[in-house]
Amino acid sequence: MFEVVLPLYMICFALCVFVFMSNQALSRQIKDIGGSIQARLNEEVKVPESFMAELQDSLGDLVHDTISTMQPPNAADHVMGALAQMIQMHAMKKFGLDQPRLNTPDPENEA
Repeated sequence: MFEVVLPLYMICFALCVFVFMSNQALSRQIKDIGGSIQARLNEEVKVPESFMAELQDSLGDLVHDTISTMQPPNAADHVMGALAQMIQMHAMKKFGLDQPRLNTPDPENEA
């Protein structure tokens, strides 16, 4: 029986040593990669001046286009806003919220 159990123990021990050594190597590689990433994050970023000018121009164009297409609200916008408020009030009544309670104690929970 000893000749059967001893090889199994040896195989198990060898497997444990292999797993331990593999984990140590993996841990070392992870620490090296983490240090490399940390070093890259800490170094100064060098952005070309042309890129910054191009980015500034494109953002300026975007803001200019957005502002130039804006227009003041017209009567239809005001009517739709009033209609939306009436629909919202109807929905609140349907769900039992007759009045919004802002910073007022709930009478059901006061005990």
